[in-house]
Amino acid sequence: MKTKHLFGILLLFLCTVSLVSCQNDDEPQDKVETMEAHISAITCIGGILLSNDLIEGMLVKVGNESDYHFFNFNEISGFTYQRGYEYNLQIERTTLANPPADGSMYNYRLVKEKSKKEGEGIRENKCLYVSAETGIYKWGNITQDISSQGMKIRENADEEWTVVPFNKISGFEYENGYNYELSVEKIVLSAQPENEWWQTTQYILREVISKEKAE
Repeated sequence: MKTKHLFGILLLFLCTVSLVSCQNDDEPQDKVETMEAHISAITCIGGILLSNDLIEGMLVKVGNESDYHFFNFNEISGFTYQRGYEYNLQIERTTLANPPADGSMYNYRLVKEKSKKEGEGIRENKCLYVSAETGIYKWGNITQDISSQGMKIRENADEEWTVVPFNKISGFEYENGYNYELSVEKIVLSAQPENEWWQTTQYILREVISKEKAE
């Protein structure tokens, strides 16, 4: 009787494991692919999901796609983008079976940086002023239906302020309420942008010369 009882428990356990295994096999699975990606030296203005804010990011062609897509600068895990350079990468793309409602259906990871080439253009060191006041960012028709805050910058004290996304200056963290004088590398690429979203003028922080709280 004891042997039959143990056999019954074992049979019930095996049936339960088999049922769970079948259920797992029916569940959708993530799909992982290795592919090539090309990143332009030109950057791009794009939106943040569920937000009115606009940010600067990368122009990326994935796989055999002919069109560029907007990527956040940190969207490819393990890859660090340097303004003014174009790249050819080997990446791993995971298509999520159950993507988050507020996120992308894809995750990207760097496998190998195959090439890095400096984009043609003019590079020079400049002084850049950043205002303590923010403003409404407008670029052509990008913000015709939305309102996006940005920081005010200018290269000379007698110029009008220009409002740009808060991440326009690579390496710089803006703090509201402070006036800044920065030393930056200014890059003006010679490539022609296809539309008003594409950015050929870029800034890289060299040094914070001064930071003063506005009165």
